[in-house]
Amino acid sequence: MKKGKYYIFFAVLTLVAFFTTAALCNQCGVTPATETKISVEEETTDEEETTDEEETTNEEETTDEEETTGKEEETTEEEEETTTTTQAEAPTIEISIYEGPTYSGADDKCFYRVEAKVTGKPTPTVTWSKDDSNGSWGSKKVQINLTRSEPSYTLTAKAKNSAGEATDSISLDWGCGPLVVEETDDFHPSAIGSVSAGGTVNTVEMFIGDNFADQDVRGFFAFDVDSLDGKEIISAEIELDDPDIPEDCDFKGDITVWYVDYLPGGLTAADYSDIPYADAGSFDWDKEPIRFSGDYLENAIGDRAEDGRKLQFGVAYEDWHTGGVPGIMEGRLYKPGDITLTVTYKD
Repeated sequence: MKKGKYYIFFAVLTLVAFFTTAALCNQCGVTPATETKISVEEETTDEEETTDEEETTNEEETTDEEETTGKEEETTEEEEETTTTTQAEAPTIEISIYEGPTYSGADDKCFYRVEAKVTGKPTPTVTWSKDDSNGSWGSKKVQINLTRSEPSYTLTAKAKNSAGEATDSISLDWGCGPLVVEETDDFHPSAIGSVSAGGTVNTVEMFIGDNFADQDVRGFFAFDVDSLDGKEIISAEIELDDPDIPEDCDFKGDITVWYVDYLPGGLTAADYSDIPYADAGSFDWDKEPIRFSGDYLENAIGDRAEDGRKLQFGVAYEDWHTGGVPGIMEGRLYKPGDITLTVTYKD
């Protein structure tokens, strides 16, 4: 009986132990599942946070890289601009005379030689407004020829490169002596002669005084001044010099020279009575040589040159009615070479 009670008690304990163990086992099964779920959620959260952090990091890194790249590009552009600015320099130019003015008698020119000092990067090209050397000395040196008709010139030079351009200029003026050259020419009569009161005509030489028949004789001479047409007459003078004079001579007072027209008809007997249109002057009977000049003479030369007429004169003693020694020519005898018109003029 006691043995049976032990079996029953032992069986009850066994059942209690079994159910306790089962309960504990159930509890153990639940706990791991919960923990696993929590762990998965935590891992998921950690992964999401990691992903977010990585994405944020990537975005930040990308942004930083973009900003860095932009800055690097800006820096590169600035550096390129700085490099370009450093490499290219706007030109400067200064021109000056290194020779001249120099006179060239072969072609009656006055020339200058001019050079340009140039700076800039890249090396500028130089152009000139004029170069009479046709590039004989390269691009930075030129020659400028001045003439009497064009005695001044303003020379300009330009330097140009990729960075810009610059210009300079200089005024050049005739510097080779007087710009207008005065020239002097001597003229001798192209027509000469004399006429006596009795009508005798001589067209080889000029005599004034008394002839062998004691007749008064008047002289005439004329100059061809066509070559002076268009010239500016500066001065003019007529000279009668070194005549032949007889040893025995009874002079007839002072000598008168006047302007008269006896041509183009040629010297005739009637010209003895030609009327003067102007007086050139009166000279002492023994004046040697006879000279006269003045504004009237200069103007008369210009007028006759323009009209194409000869410049004509008459010469006589004032006391034309006074007789001399019969059989002797008393007076002065001039050949064409003894009478000279000297004219100074400008072209």
